[in-house]
Amino acid sequence: MLDLQRVATAMAGFRGCLRHGLIFKHTTMSETTDLLATGDAAGIPVAVTITDSNFFIAVFTLLLSMHFHKVRAKLHVLSVGLSEEEKRLLRQFPGTQVIEASRANSRGPTCRKGEAILEAARISPEATHISLFDGDTLATGDITKYLCPAGETLFGRWKTPEEDGQIFASRYEAGEAVGTIPRRILQIWQQDVNERSTPLIRNTVCGGNLTVHRKALGFIERWQTQMDKVLPENLKGAHNFSSEAYFQVDESVLNSLLAFAHDAPAALPAQLNIDPQAYVAHLGPNNPKPWVLWRPEKLHYYPQVAGFFTWAKQQGYELPKVPWTFQRRYKPAVIASAHLFGAARWLKGRLKA
Repeated sequence: MLDLQRVATAMAGFRGCLRHGLIFKHTTMSETTDLLATGDAAGIPVAVTITDSNFFIAVFTLLLSMHFHKVRAKLHVLSVGLSEEEKRLLRQFPGTQVIEASRANSRGPTCRKGEAILEAARISPEATHISLFDGDTLATGDITKYLCPAGETLFGRWKTPEEDGQIFASRYEAGEAVGTIPRRILQIWQQDVNERSTPLIRNTVCGGNLTVHRKALGFIERWQTQMDKVLPENLKGAHNFSSEAYFQVDESVLNSLLAFAHDAPAALPAQLNIDPQAYVAHLGPNNPKPWVLWRPEKLHYYPQVAGFFTWAKQQGYELPKVPWTFQRRYKPAVIASAHLFGAARWLKGRLKA
């Protein structure tokens, strides 16, 4: 059955792209390369991601997916301690710039999302929209028209009450309604933000795969400042389960501001997940990562990922060391190992029950 709300949302994003001159005729790979390499791409949207050496192969795969699907966007990568060789491999992609992360911040990539957006906006002042992708994502099609949604605000994926209920399951107090943000977390957020007394939101927004209009960059600067304020120094991971209110790190801080900051924008639904033929797919967030071992629920992305590397070799791109799980010749082993992992996980759950 046709989902009229999703169609209307998609059409609004399409009109926004038309208004900014961002719908292009279909081009060949060589035409796209020529456009981005010659600097004639003024006015097209910007995409930015962050990586250290641990996620390098994931970000390389993301860039491959963007070029394979001819996504018309400038691509920026915030480097957190990448080697010169890693940076060189990223810079071979036309239109891609590597940005050095601030050395004054000792935290890992997850805690630098505001910095990444702001640096991308600074380097590309003509861009009206900046989209932030998690490192372990890929484009499944040409997402160009979804990178400039209609509206001068923040666009993100709102979680359902069921999702928040699962995420916060162990943090509810007796008598609390499951499916909202727990009372104790809201109290800590309100104290740390120290502006509004009652929350503006009931559910949370994902901290990755966001699109930000330039007019909302002040809030993004606030996000980075607040992360620097409330998150521990030297925090490297994407979670901090020792923290009651900020165990989701960047995402927790983002939602604390959406809930209690005076300048919080009205976050609109993201456009990057509305088209089943062209969306941003998240290969995470759980372990193992697919460059180590595919989880069965993510295995349907394996043919695409392996295809990106085959295509890249044919196009003459220089490749880093490609994990065996990203290679076509190991397909039987890739599939078998994913299902063995799934079976072992199921058995472990049964033994715990």
